[in-house]
Amino acid sequence: MTNLTNFMVRNKTAAFAALLLATTALSSPPANAATGKNHLLSPAVDLAQVTKVTAFAIPAQPLAQALARYSDVTGVSFAYKTGDFSGIQSPGVTGSLTPSDALTRLLSGTGIIFEFTGERTVALSRSDTASRLTLGTVSVEGRRESAFGPVPGLIAGRSASGTKTDTPIAEVPQSISVVGATQMERQKTQTLGEALRYTPGILKAQGFNRTDDGFYMRGFQGSSESMYVDGLRGTTNVYDSMAEPYLLERVEVLRGPASVLYGQASPGGVINMVTKKPTADPINEVVADGGFFARKQVSADHGGRLDAEGRLTYRITALVRDSDTMVDYIPDDKVVAAPSLTWRPDDDTSLTVQAVYQKVSTMYYYGFPEVGTIKPNENGRIDRSRFIGEPDFNKFEREVFSGGYELEHRVTDRVKLKQNFRYSDFDNEYADIYYSSYQTGNQSVTRAPYARNDHSRTLTIDNQAHAEISTGPLEHTLVGGFDYTHGTFRRVQYNGTVGALNLYNPSYGSAVTLNTTTATDSFQTIDQVGFYLQDQMAIGDHWRLLLGGRNDRAKTATENYRTGATTTTTQSAFTGRVGAVYLFDNGLSPYASYTESFQPQTGTDASSKAFDPTTGQQYEMGIKFQPKGTDALVTLSAYELTRQNVLTTDPDNSGFQVQTGEIRSRGIEIEAKANLTPDVTLLAGYAYTQAKVTKSNGTDLGNRPTNTPYHQASMWGEYAPQAGMLKGLVIGGGVRFVGNTVNLSSTAVVPYYFVADAMVSYEVGDLKMALNVSNILDNTYIAACTYGCFYGDARTVTGSLTYRW
Repeated sequence: MTNLTNFMVRNKTAAFAALLLATTALSSPPANAATGKNHLLSPAVDLAQVTKVTAFAIPAQPLAQALARYSDVTGVSFAYKTGDFSGIQSPGVTGSLTPSDALTRLLSGTGIIFEFTGERTVALSRSDTASRLTLGTVSVEGRRESAFGPVPGLIAGRSASGTKTDTPIAEVPQSISVVGATQMERQKTQTLGEALRYTPGILKAQGFNRTDDGFYMRGFQGSSESMYVDGLRGTTNVYDSMAEPYLLERVEVLRGPASVLYGQASPGGVINMVTKKPTADPINEVVADGGFFARKQVSADHGGRLDAEGRLTYRITALVRDSDTMVDYIPDDKVVAAPSLTWRPDDDTSLTVQAVYQKVSTMYYYGFPEVGTIKPNENGRIDRSRFIGEPDFNKFEREVFSGGYELEHRVTDRVKLKQNFRYSDFDNEYADIYYSSYQTGNQSVTRAPYARNDHSRTLTIDNQAHAEISTGPLEHTLVGGFDYTHGTFRRVQYNGTVGALNLYNPSYGSAVTLNTTTATDSFQTIDQVGFYLQDQMAIGDHWRLLLGGRNDRAKTATENYRTGATTTTTQSAFTGRVGAVYLFDNGLSPYASYTESFQPQTGTDASSKAFDPTTGQQYEMGIKFQPKGTDALVTLSAYELTRQNVLTTDPDNSGFQVQTGEIRSRGIEIEAKANLTPDVTLLAGYAYTQAKVTKSNGTDLGNRPTNTPYHQASMWGEYAPQAGMLKGLVIGGGVRFVGNTVNLSSTAVVPYYFVADAMVSYEVGDLKMALNVSNILDNTYIAACTYGCFYGDARTVTGSLTYRW
């Protein structure tokens, strides 16, 4: 195994190129190969499948969810008017039956009748309806879960982030977590970090934060280069944007290296946010929120058809918020509008045009010194509401415009083309004051101000060709394409002076003086182009193989307007992945995979040679369990992840760095999501992460990376009666545990913490009332210590009223 590993690492380009060439050679079907009707959407099946006996275990539950489980087992797609099923409960079905018999039992007593209109298509209607729907009717919705659409309930069964195709999670040989809009709504998440707080192995880079979405995963930090929206890179600067959960349909976490699909990224993983899209079903929702810290918010989501045939559909999602926060003088004000339009000129073509406008007003939060937070101070603990800036000087104003489209065209039953495009413009204006060190007595800290303007533009495009072919016993799903990202970043910054501040008895009003000359005045351009090819292979009903390779070229040019100097760095990398899954009939899916990543680095060594990209390699194996016909998914994974070419001190040239550093992370992660009964849902997760610096010329050798706990666990449960007097009630609660971490220099330990959350909601008719409490016990804890020590969010109570019609 060691020899094989060494060979793969040393000869990875040749090895993956040979495998890709072999796959390509097999990619032409025999001359007499059948194409199969609609093979692109579902495998061709002969009529014998309709009478094939299959094992079902679908519990009693709302009919729409029961039909989604039935689809997962049989591959059948349904056509029906969603409104016809409102409030209908299915009795479920258990046993070995034909699909027709199983569906008869599933619909027993519901007043719904069905008709097989194809081998894998069924039309549903009420028994008292004069006419039935057909799949050709554009007005039809209600098909099984799509990786690009809503998550049914709290448990997703499909994802596109791991393959760029709509694939069952159980068939992807890598660990994936999905958080849907229902979970975000139930937990009343206000930031991306809150949306992922019950996802194992991922932590926010800071505690309280209203300016960016940085995170740590599997021991490595990820920021803008690891954040994606609808499969496209979001920004080139971490402060350019902060996700608004209300605009999202789902958030998907792909753990481990993912450069084969996405190019440069953190080896810890990537986060892909799937936005809400137009729908043929009418959506009308208005939500009013109010709560702690003078929070006032109104949000709205509207969509539906613009024509009778449903060729034109739209959606408009918007939000307005006026709120304070747990930190004095820091607001959390936001205005967001996201219109979108989908045009389907025919059954083979769709074009979705989207735009997002966001305006944010808040302030940056620098945290506090270690002494007074994680280390004792003779004056006591610093108040978590303390503001270290000047109310009349500090600000963080961000304005964002983003627009793009998703174009898809089916050329044949087995070939389709996709092009995703987005252009974004980010304008940030902020003024901050940061602390430096304590003065005598450990009460007052010296401070320094700066004022900065950042302006970024990002253009990104991803061109894909999808093809399904047969080569003997292999069924291939091929994805090939190239993506391109062009970004510009202009920064102008002025430094200055300001008086000290007593952290225990603050007195604001100190004069702020900014220098007349710029401290920073630069313009940076970033260009990256990548070519990739991936083959998902199915061998019979059980084996799934995944093979992929990608070549990237990245160029960064920075012009310093103060000095007139321009530095240019060009880097390239080949990355690959290979994996296998075996699907047992009982729902067990053991898997193993090898994946790679790269991240470009700026700067040069003592000989003026540009640094190479850092590289990441991961070996992962695990098992997924998704009993067919049930709402449950359990994933157990074990991995070894190594990052190489890490910058470390040059022992021969003081003040320079060399790329001989290395960080290794090993761990185990468990995630379980299950509807234990029709009324009870449980989400649970645990992560053990053993990460350390394995090669370094500095004092950090052998240290644990920042913000990486050995242990992290969470559990969330919900009780939602589906019948009786309590129908419409949802009671939920959870607890989160994060083990101790270390500060940036690994000289101090950040203590572990527990946090509990709860919610209750009641829906009657078109109205829903909800109450959410985060950090019920109001624990005061430090969430992370990096360049400062950051408190976690204080107890927050939010009441909401939702009207849907």
